[in-house]
Amino acid sequence: MASSKARSRNRSGGARPAARTAAPKQQGQQPQGSQAAKAAKAPAAKPQGASAKPQAAGVQAEQPRETAQGGPGRAKRQATAVTAEPVAPARPAGPPIWLQFTTLALAIVGLGLSAYETYAHFNGSHLAGCPTGGNGTFNCTAVITSSQSMVFGVFPVAVLGLAFYVVVTAFMTPWAWQIQRREVGLLRLVSMVAGMGFVMYLIYAEVVQIQDICEYCTGVHVITFLLFCITVFSAAIWGLGKPAAKAKAA
Repeated sequence: MASSKARSRNRSGGARPAARTAAPKQQGQQPQGSQAAKAAKAPAAKPQGASAKPQAAGVQAEQPRETAQGGPGRAKRQATAVTAEPVAPARPAGPPIWLQFTTLALAIVGLGLSAYETYAHFNGSHLAGCPTGGNGTFNCTAVITSSQSMVFGVFPVAVLGLAFYVVVTAFMTPWAWQIQRREVGLLRLVSMVAGMGFVMYLIYAEVVQIQDICEYCTGVHVITFLLFCITVFSAAIWGLGKPAAKAKAA
């Protein structure tokens, strides 16, 4: 009996230290479990860092887009592109200035000759430097006092020529040439075409009907022909100008 009790005590005493020693082992194993839990949580935190990197990369990717849309980078590229493109020479808007003053000088001379012929027509005076003679010679007085010197027997041709050159002189000024309106260029061309057509009739009247030639009239005819050629040449090269709507917009 005594020996059995001692054995049971030894067993219980031996079991208790074992339990006690097992408890510290379990307590010692708890830190290992917490470290394992932390280690398990750590990989879950890594995707956050990984997701943060793409966000940063996305921000960096947006910056080039902003610069491409309207930033200084695009402005620099546009500036270099503009400077790299060859610049075409600007086309002149109208005839050169020397040609404009040439037409003005011719128109003023034609205006002066027409005014002098009008004065001689109404005063019946002899034109200076123009000889008198028979048929087929120079006789300015016979020409400016003939029946052909009156349009329909009522209106003097000299007055018509004076009015024509008043209009032509206004169209041939540099200020009129610089008006880039189609209406002005068209009126200039039409007036010169009409004037040249009337000059052809006057030449026919002098040579065929009157059979006398007026030197002053011939001078006016030559000037009209030169202005006609310059006007047609200018319209062919530089055009008649812009329409009124486009000229206002420009």
